[in-house]
Amino acid sequence: MCFMQCLTRALRNEDPGLLMAASTLLLPFQPLMVSAIRTGLMEVSFARRASIKPELRMAHNLHKMSSLLEGVLFIADNCLPETPYIHAAWHLAAAIGIGTCNKLLE
Repeated sequence: MCFMQCLTRALRNEDPGLLMAASTLLLPFQPLMVSAIRTGLMEVSFARRASIKPELRMAHNLHKMSSLLEGVLFIADNCLPETPYIHAAWHLAAAIGIGTCNKLLE
C-alpha cells in the first residue's frame, strides 16, 4: 500500500493530504476499496497523459488491462483460497502494472 500512496502523490499535482488521511483511516477496514480508489486515480492520470502523448497509449492500455486483471485475481484469491497459482498470477499482473507505471512517471 505504501507504493500506491507514493505513486498517487507523484501523479497528482494538488496536495493529497485529505486523500492520505482518508486512506490511512479506511485501510484497516476497507483495503480493497482504498486500492480501487487509488488505482482509479492513477488510471485517470495515466489516461490524461496518454491523450496528450500518443507514445503512452500502449503502456496505458497494458496498465489498464493489468489493473483489471489484478482486481479480478485479488477477489478470486479471497473467494477461492485453495486454488493453486491464483495468488502467483496476481503478483505477475501487479508486476506488469508496476512496470508500466515507469512510463507514466517519466
